[in-house]
Amino acid sequence: MTNDDRFRLDRVPATEDDWRDAVDGVLKGRPFEKVLVNQTPGGLDIQPLYAPAPTEPILPVDPHRVAYGWDIRQRHEATSPSACQAAVLDDLEHGVTSIELGTPATAWGLDELRDALEGVLLEIAPVVLAPHTDLDSARALVDLLDERGDALTSGCWLGLDPIGAYARNRGVGAVDQVAAFAASIADTHPNVVACTIDTTRYVDAGADEVQEIAWMLATGVAMLRALEVAGLPVERAAATIGFRVAADADQFLTIARLRAARSLWGSVLAACGVDTHPSRFHAVTSPAMFSRRDAAVNMLRSTSAAFGAGVGGADSVTVLPFDGSDSTLARRNARNIHHLLIEESGVNRLVDPAAGSGFVESLTDRLCEAAWSTFQQVEADGGMVVALESGAVETAIETAWSARLARLATRKESVTGVSEFPDDAPGVVIPEPVGGFPVRRPAAPFEALRDAADRARDGGESPIVHLAALGSLADHTARSTWITNFLAVGGLDAIGGDVDGAVSAADAVAAFEQAGASVAVLCSSDAVYAELAVPAATALKAAGADFVALAGHPGERRDELAAAGVDAFFHVGVDVLAALTDLHERLGVR
Repeated sequence: MTNDDRFRLDRVPATEDDWRDAVDGVLKGRPFEKVLVNQTPGGLDIQPLYAPAPTEPILPVDPHRVAYGWDIRQRHEATSPSACQAAVLDDLEHGVTSIELGTPATAWGLDELRDALEGVLLEIAPVVLAPHTDLDSARALVDLLDERGDALTSGCWLGLDPIGAYARNRGVGAVDQVAAFAASIADTHPNVVACTIDTTRYVDAGADEVQEIAWMLATGVAMLRALEVAGLPVERAAATIGFRVAADADQFLTIARLRAARSLWGSVLAACGVDTHPSRFHAVTSPAMFSRRDAAVNMLRSTSAAFGAGVGGADSVTVLPFDGSDSTLARRNARNIHHLLIEESGVNRLVDPAAGSGFVESLTDRLCEAAWSTFQQVEADGGMVVALESGAVETAIETAWSARLARLATRKESVTGVSEFPDDAPGVVIPEPVGGFPVRRPAAPFEALRDAADRARDGGESPIVHLAALGSLADHTARSTWITNFLAVGGLDAIGGDVDGAVSAADAVAAFEQAGASVAVLCSSDAVYAELAVPAATALKAAGADFVALAGHPGERRDELAAAGVDAFFHVGVDVLAALTDLHERLGVR
């Protein structure tokens, strides 16, 4: 056993300054903020080190949730009442605790709902209509509750979301009519949630975490005002509102955004004179995070999102099918994610488990500050309806998405199975909503390149790139492997990187001509580049190569290599989308 002072119990603890001095020594002059400080999509800094934070106050949760887990809410979009009934009963028999009905059920009348929900005990398994503005459909669900004798006991959600309708169909619904209807049933159906504040379509369109929470607050306040005008006291008005928010694969950010949303809405209610009221938050895994390629990774994304939603305190969680289908397999996988987290991991048994984490507490606090500031600006400019109809919301989303797309293009943010470690299997079809704000998936720009390459192959073309490897296999394998994966992101085949490379410019030309390619990428170590890169590039261009690139950062030799014929340099941090799009054009891939 060795004597190592680092492990002595009486050793004086290191301070943050000590740690920073040690880090600066490793960085050797590189800027700390640029190398080690990351940012969320909303521009909040993420430091590499956090001290423990005070654990008070802990955000409260429903005791029933701690004992039994969050409400497992499964989404259904069956095309007929009979198909819907069969799928709903199957889910309820396998652990689902509530049901969300999407289209076309949000337009069904009483007869269709009666058939679809036959055998469903609405007092213990609430039914939720996905966000919509159809008052007739909402009345039909209320009529069904009356018919069943569940008016006083059922906690169904009617899903009326007139303001969020703008994101779905570019038109704000009749807020006053919705508020009047909600007020008319408040006493007779005390547990029914009439109004839904849905922010998921903003997130799917590219909104960041700050924008989502700010617009949630602004919409919630607008509905509170409308409900008050309709005759409901503010406390009763708050009870008829539920929130439907997004959860994505960034589990810590999802935790923080749920904690921030719950905390800020509590502040709104407190400012309105409502001391305590259990707010209802329904988290839905964001379909924008899904990839068509390597869709199995969507299961991991959904698990991270559901974990974040559960730890963040969501009252109900919906995990969407990993492949975008309504198949038995996809629904079983979705509900089993809940069971793994609740029954096997016991995530629900802790009250606000992220409390005291320096990272999560700091992120929550800064998210609260930023979202509250944005919310105040929306209010000052006239409120959420004005922000939507003036185009301010869409403009803000476009700005947020452009910034994120830049990070995706350079792979500062990666999409596993798509922009990193690409899988060459065909993709699944993920349906997207028609109308309203677009769904912007981070995977989509890369998948478009893969689709184009597949079409070229189907048409008899061969989108290949020759790897002009230099030196031995040991010399070039690191960069030839890296560039092979780089090219695979765009669906391009790399050839020539699995054998010993050329030892002279003439050898490089011979290998290039044998490959029959028009594009070549030089691959080797810095030491071999120093000797062979310039003559090899010159020779390849002379031999007819339309385009010659070099794998790796050129450093101080950029001008020399460019003069020799190197057209581009592919390395970590390069704009991958731009580089691969350029290669597609050069190879005639459309």
